[in-house]
Amino acid sequence: MPDLLEREREVADKKWFAYRFMTPLAATKHFAELYSKGFKAYIRFNGDRDEAELRQGLGQKIFREPGRSLTELWHARQRADELGLPYDLLIEFGFRFAGNYRWKNAPRPMQLFGSAESEVAWPLEIEKFLKEQLPLVIDRLADLPQYRVENYRRLPAQDQFRTYLVDHILASNKRWASRLAIPCIEKRHLPLLKAIKLAPKDQRWRVITELRAERDSEFLVEAPKVALPQIAFVPACFGLVAAHDAASSPCTSCAFSVMCQRMFKTASAEMIKRHGSTAPLKDERDEKRKAGQRRRTERCRAKKKVATLMSSPAAN
Repeated sequence: MPDLLEREREVADKKWFAYRFMTPLAATKHFAELYSKGFKAYIRFNGDRDEAELRQGLGQKIFREPGRSLTELWHARQRADELGLPYDLLIEFGFRFAGNYRWKNAPRPMQLFGSAESEVAWPLEIEKFLKEQLPLVIDRLADLPQYRVENYRRLPAQDQFRTYLVDHILASNKRWASRLAIPCIEKRHLPLLKAIKLAPKDQRWRVITELRAERDSEFLVEAPKVALPQIAFVPACFGLVAAHDAASSPCTSCAFSVMCQRMFKTASAEMIKRHGSTAPLKDERDEKRKAGQRRRTERCRAKKKVATLMSSPAAN
């Protein structure tokens, strides 16, 4: 699926922050797992409980035997990335939307984004849904050591995440100590000395005192410090950009550009060694399409030949 892999570069810096350092395959498998859970819940709520336990929504061999279902699933995950949506929220809303509008069947992965009949209602309703649910998801972003202050490397994803957190903090109506406790102390996603400047000057000392008291009383549990290898920081599109694309932005400013090209060449060489091509599935599909076209052409020529013989004077 070379066309799908090429699109990973387009969505790499748009996807929700939890997936910025995931490989496309890992992200798609995660999306599939959440979709299957949502599918079962939909059948259980709108249909039969026993039937729900038997149905998966996706074929069990979807990743072992790639086909149209995997392509659709991959497209759906990329669409979620393009919109910057957390997969769990998108899937929860997609099934809820289908249930509210009494769809006859549970939505397929690409139908989570609505249908032609709901192109107006779907965007309006998911906007309201995200306004309520997204702040809760932000507070659950704990298992992301790449964003902790000790691992900060000025990577675009890290800077964008910090900007997003700052906007979230400024939009909050909580006390300042409560706003800063989780991102600065518990998860260490923002350095406290910089974040404290978001608070009014006359409140900063009191906020720091409150945070120290909470930390000393063990109300706040700090995330463990994890030493990450360099490979843990590569972007989701790592190794998927062809050499002739390397000079294009944003690849030129990427800290992993050289490593990326090296990995792309290594992976391409291995694919050719094993399968004789960098896109064996595409080649197989193209060959089947060409074979089908040849058969249709031969049948058409045979029909014309028969028609010509039937209309010739000798035939009469």
